Amino acid sequence: MSARRAARRHRDEVGEVLAVHADRPGPLVVGLFVLVWLVFSGLTLINPGESAVLAVAPAVAFAIIFGLILLFISGERLVVCERGIVVGSCAPGLRPYVIPSDQIIPGSVVPVTGARRYAAETGTGGFPQSTVRRSAWTRRGIHFVGPSPKQARRHRAVLAPLQDPPPRSIDGRWVWFAGTGSTPPEQVTAQIARAAEASGQRELARAAAAEPARELTGNRGDAARQLPGFPQAR
Repeated sequence: MSARRAARRHRDEVGEVLAVHADRPGPLVVGLFVLVWLVFSGLTLINPGESAVLAVAPAVAFAIIFGLILLFISGERLVVCERGIVVGSCAPGLRPYVIPSDQIIPGSVVPVTGARRYAAETGTGGFPQSTVRRSAWTRRGIHFVGPSPKQARRHRAVLAPLQDPPPRSIDGRWVWFAGTGSTPPEQVTAQIARAAEASGQRELARAAAAEPARELTGNRGDAARQLPGFPQAR
C-alpha cells in the first residue's frame, strides 16, 4: 500500500495529503544486500545443479528473499496532512499510525539531526518500539509528544504488547520519533506548522515554526533539554 493511499483511508480525520517523506535505506545498505546476494549465489555455483535451471534457481530464490526484505525495511513514511500526520510502515500487510493535529502537544514538535544517537540519548534501545520510527540508517527526523500507540493505531497488531512502550513524557503522554529521510527535518516541521495554522491549531503552529534543528549528542543528560517533554535523566 502506498503512503498516500494509506493516508487517504483516514481523510476524514487528517484531511488531504500535503507531503510524503520516505525513510529508506541508503546506497550502502542496498549495496550490502547486493553483495550478500552475490556471495550466496556464488556459493551455490561451487556445486551447481545437474541442469541450468537448477543451477540458477538458488540465485533467483535469494534475489526474491532479499528483495522482499528490502521492500519491508524501505516502507517507513512520514505523511504530513492538512489536519495531522501519518507515520509508520506502508510495506505490504502493515499499516501506519494516524495522529490528528489536536493530539500533538504544542511545543513538543522539534526537528532532529544526529538521529543515530537517539537510542543512546533516550535509552530506547533494544526491541523496536511502535512510537520510535527509527532505523539504523536514520539520520534526521522529528520528535513530538502525542497520543498512545493504541489511540493512533487503526488496526489490530499482534506484537502490540511487545512494541508499545509505556508513556515517557513528563505529563504522562507518549514520546514519538519519525524519520524524515533525505528531507531536512526543519522543512518538515515547517510543513506541519503551516498545516496546523491553516486548520486552526495556532499554538501548535507557532511553536513548531519557531524550533530550530537540534543535533543530538547521545548524552542521556541532554535528552530533556533537546527533546521537549522528555524527563530529566536520573
